[in-house]
Amino acid sequence: GGSWLHPSIFHLCCQTDAKITQTPSLVLERGQTAYLRCQQTYGHDSMFWFRQDPGQGLQLLFNFYYKEEREKGTSSSHFQADQPQDDLFRLNISSVQPEHSAVYFCASSLDTALQSHFLPLQKPHLFLVTLQPCHRDGNKAHSL
Repeated sequence: GGSWLHPSIFHLCCQTDAKITQTPSLVLERGQTAYLRCQQTYGHDSMFWFRQDPGQGLQLLFNFYYKEEREKGTSSSHFQADQPQDDLFRLNISSVQPEHSAVYFCASSLDTALQSHFLPLQKPHLFLVTLQPCHRDGNKAHSL
């Protein structure tokens, strides 16, 4: 049989931080849902999700304070966040598309007033979502 282009595959990888438990690496196809978890042991009250597109600055997606949404920086219905516990902050990206390829950061601070200062204070939790085209030959998939 001939070769054909495999549906878009999204590779999710994470950077380790000693005080944060993270989502393991995932491989997603177009249309699936990405489940990102951020768990911190700092005892911080305020948690954030940011997105960074290539060559761009950080874009705030969500800020929760004491488990309640305080600020939402996206109008896209693909992005949903919740904070079921003080130390756990989740971001779901439903029906992933190529335009969702970006670096996603989770961060926390003691108070929302520290929003502009927390990045130098602690290493942010990083999630990288990239589009990985694949080429399929028979039963084997190969990266292009």
